[in-house]
Amino acid sequence: MAELDSLREPDYTGSNRCWPCTLVNVLLLALFVLWLRVRNRRLMGLTVATLGVAGIYLRGYVVPYTPQFAPRLVAASPLPNDLFYDAGVDTPEAERPSLTETDLDGETVLSELATAGVVESDGEILLLTDAVDAAWHEEMDRLSALSLSALAAETRRTLATVSEADTFTDGAEWVVLGGELVGRPVVVAELAAYRVLDEYVDDESVRLAGAQSFRMFLDECPMCETALVESSEVSCCGGYTKPNQSPDETLVCPECEQRLFTFPSE
Repeated sequence: MAELDSLREPDYTGSNRCWPCTLVNVLLLALFVLWLRVRNRRLMGLTVATLGVAGIYLRGYVVPYTPQFAPRLVAASPLPNDLFYDAGVDTPEAERPSLTETDLDGETVLSELATAGVVESDGEILLLTDAVDAAWHEEMDRLSALSLSALAAETRRTLATVSEADTFTDGAEWVVLGGELVGRPVVVAELAAYRVLDEYVDDESVRLAGAQSFRMFLDECPMCETALVESSEVSCCGGYTKPNQSPDETLVCPECEQRLFTFPSE
């Protein structure tokens, strides 16, 4: 049993099982086994079927990159959504920009962080101090190695403002807080920052708000280490709809396809 447990992937099995991923993998496996049978390779087909079903059961999928395409593929099909998600449970849809909400404005937060020796200026540029930056990246490395379910549990244990944290996958990976989605890279960066600030900041509200602002100092994704790119809130499907306000600039991971930070409009 211990050997089987080591093969399990908790992010895509059990209560976290992605049923669109399971369906697509079962269909692809069945087609491949049928093809082998047509070619009179029945023994090989039986072996592939056995190993494939075991893999889907233990790991959630066997076809590489399934979480990136299967949910979208099934969502585009005429199959009803209730087949894959419990009709009695709301599927999270709204994206939440941060682990917590704060009433503190950015200027106040950065001023408090500067007073605490967390940030320093280099001409007109504001930077994290070397010690803080090193500690932050070390903690992000530790958190990014956790499974999605373990990261959710870590978030719940660390933040007093979080009473419940679940997980959700739809091609991307999310921690669910209050029915809203927080991207996995955002959780890693912000939770790591909150822990580092424990040594420098006593005020809990400043610590929470400061953890959010740390994400503006990211230059690569804490999950996949892909260089972040600057983008904006302009939609590729309809353009920006606020004529009297410029769209916010953002930092986005092109690999994870998730927003890491939004610079507020001036």
